[in-house]
Amino acid sequence: MSHHFDVSFPLTFAEADGFAITFTLRKGSQFRFERGMYVLEGANGVGKSTFLNMLALILGNIGPLAARQAGTIRFDGEAYDGRGFDCYRAAAIRERHFCIFPQRVFFLPVSTRDNYLMLNGSDPEQAKTFSRRQIPDRLSGGQQQRVLMEIVLDPGKPVWFLDEPLANLDVRRRLDFWRLLSQGWRQSVETLFFIDHLTTPLIRRHPDFQPVNVLRTYTENRGVDGDAEVDFGNIRLYYSRNPEPFFRYQMQAVTRRRKRGRSDEPLRLDKDWGASRADAGHKV
Repeated sequence: MSHHFDVSFPLTFAEADGFAITFTLRKGSQFRFERGMYVLEGANGVGKSTFLNMLALILGNIGPLAARQAGTIRFDGEAYDGRGFDCYRAAAIRERHFCIFPQRVFFLPVSTRDNYLMLNGSDPEQAKTFSRRQIPDRLSGGQQQRVLMEIVLDPGKPVWFLDEPLANLDVRRRLDFWRLLSQGWRQSVETLFFIDHLTTPLIRRHPDFQPVNVLRTYTENRGVDGDAEVDFGNIRLYYSRNPEPFFRYQMQAVTRRRKRGRSDEPLRLDKDWGASRADAGHKV
């Protein structure tokens, strides 16, 4: 089964404290997120993470506190909006289909295997790859990050949401990350959503990733006195139908930097790393 998101705009998320953000499209009022990798680029605070959390069915009050309620998110045809959102159904969908990283979880004071079973636990065979003796709280920060990646980034789940996944990762952990992405893509992963300031400039310039639309954002933050701070922004959407060559290049580039002992330098794309334009087309 091919999983997909159909989103109608304007899409508004609002909170009772007076904060609201509305997303519209530069082109059209409907967008389908299909198989492939989507990259969101925009300034800090423009709403990229909020939009991902809405797609991931984490932010449930879509529209009910806002003036306009036209927007709807449909996952595999099932609609989620202000009136129809069911947090229990959403949780069940996330458990079956979504990986969200980084995930706001705390390690339990048990083995890494038991942490996997309690925090994910979708695959008994995968559980056997985790140690029954290792306690995550006794590992270094880098080792904890790797265990968390291996717990959360489940190759058996078709949709991955990745929000600044490379932040605070050294070169070795970056290599682990790209390997996990490549492994997941070859197995069951169908759709990737990606936010990362380190690699987005490289993606933006490469022909394997094409701009497909722009999310326009309108943010309103109203205080108790009734005065509102209003801001506008843009989130550019880039798309690749087949990101596997990009993953391979990242692994090669990270490996080269490990050999040179350069761990904190942003990766740079060569003029041509063998990427194909064949799958670059994606029409809005």
